[in-house]
Amino acid sequence: MHIKPFKAVYPDTDMISDILEYTVKVRNSFSEMEDSLSYSNDAHFILYNIDSDVIQSRGLICLTNIRDYKDGNILKHEKTLEEKELEQVQLISSRRSMVKPVLLTYPANEWFDQYLESLKNDGNKIQSFRFDDKGEVHTFWKVDANEDIEKISKFFDQEIKRVYIADGHHRLSTFARFSDDPEKGIGEFVLSVYIPFSGLHIHPFNRIITLGEKIREKEILSEVSKLCFVEKLDGFFEPKFKYNFILSVKDSVYSCIWKPSLLEKYKEEPLVLDSALLNAVLFRQLFHVTDVRTDERIRYVEGFKGWEGFLKALGKNRNSIGFYLYPVDFEDFQKVSDLGLTLPPKSTWFEPRIRNGLVIHDFRSQDQ
Repeated sequence: MHIKPFKAVYPDTDMISDILEYTVKVRNSFSEMEDSLSYSNDAHFILYNIDSDVIQSRGLICLTNIRDYKDGNILKHEKTLEEKELEQVQLISSRRSMVKPVLLTYPANEWFDQYLESLKNDGNKIQSFRFDDKGEVHTFWKVDANEDIEKISKFFDQEIKRVYIADGHHRLSTFARFSDDPEKGIGEFVLSVYIPFSGLHIHPFNRIITLGEKIREKEILSEVSKLCFVEKLDGFFEPKFKYNFILSVKDSVYSCIWKPSLLEKYKEEPLVLDSALLNAVLFRQLFHVTDVRTDERIRYVEGFKGWEGFLKALGKNRNSIGFYLYPVDFEDFQKVSDLGLTLPPKSTWFEPRIRNGLVIHDFRSQDQ
């Protein structure tokens, strides 16, 4: 990977009273927030911690040359849409900045992780923010010593041959498409944060389908039982393994496991995921869904919201049926990218989420 340090832009804490409110405003009204920013004079790397009761993430913020994406060293797992690329280039060009890094991930390297930890001290701490909405503390340290910059750059150049996109498909595809267009003014370096697999959680996107008629629970269970082993539960239990999902119908909860006879039909496929089976088999046969991307009966609930958030969304319509999925694991996530495949829509939700405006790349502040 070809990375480099940059002159980062940070929130000016003397001008900001509410950091959460700031992150929303900087995304929606960037031009109005420029007086609330503090500009660096020197190029540097940034070490980044995100800590909460449920996750501890350690990352490196830098610029990444978009040629790594063009050369196939940055692997994607989702298709991009042209309309979103056009939206992104218009937004980024008007700001002349990136207000949030793309999230890239790779298998952890113990030596490198320990080395980065050794560079953190009170003397080079930049700032720290607490977000009460998720109980997260975001902390940043500057790395500006030439020997450390060279060591980090060399490690990425020689040891990190490919990485995976966790968040930022459309921003990366936008840079790949428009970086050579001088009128767009976005340049060839993309603001990036690298966090190892060990610092990320993959949550599922759970599904809710709303019917236009009263739910006939027995009929639905009869049809599901043709495809799955079904067991009624006394209460909610998270799915325990791949090919196990939880079905919620009215006030009842069922554990469902895809039958071996069904999985046998897909044995020649390089990868079969629960979301794909749900879309291609159960939704098609039971609810006559022809395209999950356009069927307005289907809603998605981010897995980090847990069962409580799922039930809240499910309870908005009594004629709804819920499907609570087992998350895609990192092995399958890698396989999707390595094989050049794409996941079904809404298959993964990565945590933590990177906040807007905590580190900004202003294209005008340095040579591209």
